[in-house]
This record gives sequence, structure tokens and C-alpha cells, in this order.
Amino acid sequence: MKINKTILLVIALVGTFSAYAQDYDVVLKGGRVMDPETSLDAVMNVGIKGGKIAAVTTDEISGKEIIDVTGLVVSPGFIDTHQHSLDIADGRLAAQDGTTTHMELEFGRSPVAEAYDHVAKRGGHPINYGFASSWAMNRANVMTGFKGEATWDGFVEALAPAKWGATVSNSEQEKQILALVQKDLDDGAIAIGYPPAYGSGAGVKEAINLWKKAAVNNVPVSVHVRYQSMIDPNSSVQAMNEMLGMAASSGAHAILCHIQLLGLSDPYMMLDVIDAGRKAGLRLTTEVYPFGVTAPPVSADYLQWENSDERIGFEWSDVRTEEKPHYTFKDKEDFHKYQKEHPAAFVQMEYIDESTPQGLAAMRAAVTFPNTIPAADGTPIAWEGKPKGADKLGLGSGVDVWPLPKDAGGQPRTTSTHAIILGKWVREQGALTLMQAIANSSYIPAKELGDHIPQFNTKGRLQVGMDADITVFDPETVKANATWDDVAALNDGFHHTLVNGVFILKDGKIDTEALPGQQIRRTPKGQ
Repeated sequence: MKINKTILLVIALVGTFSAYAQDYDVVLKGGRVMDPETSLDAVMNVGIKGGKIAAVTTDEISGKEIIDVTGLVVSPGFIDTHQHSLDIADGRLAAQDGTTTHMELEFGRSPVAEAYDHVAKRGGHPINYGFASSWAMNRANVMTGFKGEATWDGFVEALAPAKWGATVSNSEQEKQILALVQKDLDDGAIAIGYPPAYGSGAGVKEAINLWKKAAVNNVPVSVHVRYQSMIDPNSSVQAMNEMLGMAASSGAHAILCHIQLLGLSDPYMMLDVIDAGRKAGLRLTTEVYPFGVTAPPVSADYLQWENSDERIGFEWSDVRTEEKPHYTFKDKEDFHKYQKEHPAAFVQMEYIDESTPQGLAAMRAAVTFPNTIPAADGTPIAWEGKPKGADKLGLGSGVDVWPLPKDAGGQPRTTSTHAIILGKWVREQGALTLMQAIANSSYIPAKELGDHIPQFNTKGRLQVGMDADITVFDPETVKANATWDDVAALNDGFHHTLVNGVFILKDGKIDTEALPGQQIRRTPKGQ
């Protein structure tokens, strides 16, 4: 029997087309693709295969799953350098805010190998994650004998007595502290977390040697500078100049935590200091969270001053407990009594009133400061019945309840940092262009960290060969709904978030079975 050559050709073409149709795992079709590194801003199709971006094209492409994203922005996933809690719930809250990677860099965790092991043993995390070495926890180990776990609860336990950073170390103690930090770096820590604002009695000589260790190991120092005050002496400007000296004498890269919190309602001189340091050749990366309310531990050094209210700019009678039901303090004496009785507690206070022209201008100055990364500074969300030891608990443990209960308490920064940037500061205020905002949230942190951690060289970009960490949102409807009284109210406008090519947010809903996040980690010593 003879077979018509035309039929053979048709069969061959159909086979080729079928193979081509299945070439991609996921296709995001017809979205406004924005890549901040190349300034690409065009309607295109994105093909994803094997956790990577495999096509960015105007050609028609097909795949196993095709998602129509017409009218939506397709952006690199957001990278957050400042997230204290890595519970599963926090990873989900971050994902619905467009975040695909978050890291605990300000405080860090130690021993860092233990912190990574906790997440791995519980089965993973919704988004990518990483840890700095915790100078504070290692210092508490040496100075007070602290031997707690590398968890959020362990960190709070280490800080609460406030003795860990009250005195200058002797030469043997300094040697031990630095050895513990080096062990963390050898075990994969991606930065050194250095918050002297919570241990301002620690010496500068030790600090300089710590910064030199960061430079030798090619990791950044994530720093919450020594003082938080608008008033001299011991002002934020004084602390910032001390930090510039450490950066200059060590050659280390500094990540300056939450510049709006350091500058308070008068950020301008401090921002000028940072700008001058950059022009002098220092490597200074800045962060901001776009909230005028802060939520510090009561043990913070800057809440020990008799005139903390004047230095920071708040009324004692406006401070309340973070724990629900909220208790609002009567006066300074009432606060200090609580401070002594509950040294591990957290409180909430407003330091920038954005309803005033002066407060709005102060926040604008920080949000629009060049190349400033939006970073949530998120702490654990709590609710009645939440199991203890959440850092170590995985799916089915009760710590992964979703949606979160209405009585959830804490702060809304993990939930809505990027929604506020995109909704308020791009669309409403016009203070940033959409491309600037996307760059600050994705490409800038990837570029700043890429020299230290090679994994970041394939993140923060919407290009072929990059990791398929992607967020898809509607710039016209994106809106933050979380408040300090309803911390887990989910955002509007975020449609999809993919982490390593896997949907964690799809059609606005979290996949409660997905844990596609991967470790962000230095290559351990000897490997």
C-alpha cells in the first residue's frame, strides 16, 4: 500500500507542532512585560520551562498551561532584604504582595546552619529565603552565655535582657564573637546582621573588625545604625557618620536598614550624608518600608532614654502593645513599668504622620531616595492558638492556617509593603514611575547582592535564562488593604506570583500546598 507523500508531510508537521505546543510548562500570554535591567516595556509572551524563563517574545507560543495576562504587568518578582519571620504564613503574605525572595539580614540567625536546617526539615517555604549571620545572637552567646535556638523566639530571647550589647568586649570575647560569625559565613550566611541600635554599648573597635571580616568574606553588612534620634548628641546623623567611617575603613558594602525610620520626621540631613558617602565611593545600599508606624521591641536602646518621645517624635499616650487586645499606655511611667515587666514584648508607635504635609514629604524623601529597596521589616503574625516554634513547623501543623484568622495581630508590613509602593507612591502620588518602582523592588536588590551571592545574578530580571520568579499585577487596581488593626487583609491587584516557575499565587489565590522556595546561600567552605 502506498501512502500519499502529502499525508506524510501533514503527519510530520502535526507531530512537530504538538511537540512545540508542549515546549513550555507555563505561558504568560499577552502581558505588559517590564524588565528594569534592559528597560523593556512591551506586550509580549513569556514562556517558562524547568523553573527558568525560556522565552520572552512577540511570537505566538504554546505550553502545558497558558495564562492570559492581557492588561496586566508581568514583572520580576520582588526581593526583600529585611524580613524577620520566615513562618509559612509570612511567606504566603509576602507572595500575595509580589515578593518571591525574602531574607533575614538585619538581625540574622545563628547558628545559621541550624536556621537553614529548620526550614528544610519542615518541608520548605513558599518563597526563596536566606539568612545573615547574627552578630547580636553570637554576641549574646559570648557575653551572656545565651544558647538558644536559631529561631525568631531564640532571637527575642537573646535580645530581651539587653545585656548582650551593654558593654565593650575584651580581646578574648571579641575573638570568640568573630569566630562564631566566621563559622556562620563558612556555613552559608549571606551577610552579617549588625544592629547596634539594640546594643549601643558595644565598642567601635569590635565593630570595625566585624566589618573587616565582612569585606574579607565578600558579604555585605546589614546595619541598623547605633542611634535613632532627631536630637544631638547620639542622633541618627551621628550614627550614620559612624557607619560611614566603618564602611570606609573596612571597604565593606553596607545595607542601611529602613532609612525612613532612622531619619524619622527629619530625614534630609541624614539622606545628604548617605548621598555624600556614595559620591565618595562608599558602597551604600538603602532600604525603606513605607509606613509611618514602627513596631520595636520594648528592650530597644532607643526606648531606654528618658526623652525617647522627644528624640523620636511620638507621644507616650499614643504607644500601644503589639499583642492583642492592644493596650495603650497612659504615660511614660506606665510604659517603663511595662518595659520592666515584659522585656520581650513589642509595641507600636507612630513617628511620621503622613496625614500632614511635613510627614508626607518626609516619607516621600525616603521612598524616592535613589535606588532604595522597599523592604518590609516584617515580624511574625500571631493569632490565638498559633503553635509555638513556628519556624520549625510545616504543612499540616496549624501554623500554616489560611486564610489567617480575623484576630491575627502584629504589623501589616509583610502583607502590603509593595502594594503601598505601587498603589500610593506610583499611581496616587506619582513620586516614582512604574519602572522605577519595579527596579527598586527587583533589579536593584539583585544587582546589589549579585557581587556577593551568585544566585542573585539570575534574579530580578525578566529575561531568557533568568529564574522564573515572577509577579503579575494590575497597576490600576493594586491596593493595600492591611492596617495596623487588620494586619492580614490581603491586597487587591496581584493576580499571580511564581517562584522558580511554580505558582504560589494563582488568580489571586494562594496555593496552600506549594512550597517552591529555595535557599539563598553562600557556597559553604570547601564546596
